[in-house]
Amino acid sequence: MAYNNKNHIRKREHAVRITKQYYEPGRQDRCLKWVWKKYIYDQFHVEYAAYLSWLRKERERTQQDIRQPTLFD
Repeated sequence: MAYNNKNHIRKREHAVRITKQYYEPGRQDRCLKWVWKKYIYDQFHVEYAAYLSWLRKERERTQQDIRQPTLFD
């Protein structure tokens, strides 16, 4: 039986949406650690390092989708 990670990817996408909603790069009181403490940890129960790796993997995945060549390129 093959492993299906669709739910894991959905969970990462949801965490990224929450981060985009509440993270403000210029403000020190709205940093990634604050978003993780206030929203992500309570909802997903993951550590901060795992949360950062989710953000990194999701960014790599979306960049890879953008660079994907089409049939006529």
